[in-house]
Amino acid sequence: MSPPAPEQQYWIIEPLLDAGLDLEQIRVLLFRVAFEDIVGTSDTALTALVGDQPPAVQAAWRHAIGRMITADGAAERS
Repeated sequence: MSPPAPEQQYWIIEPLLDAGLDLEQIRVLLFRVAFEDIVGTSDTALTALVGDQPPAVQAAWRHAIGRMITADGAAERS
């Protein structure tokens, strides 16, 4: 599976940018997701990763996760 195109990468994180997160904050979130997936040290829900953030960021995170799933499914069908 090849990485998403730059336009698709932006589309995935756009809700987080719109919610006011900067790229470094987004990188940290995505690293935490990848780390939890690879290491599997806990049953942390994806939404728990932003549990300490304002509601707008939590909503944007859920939206970005949905876009990741949609983008992944589209890539698999191609």
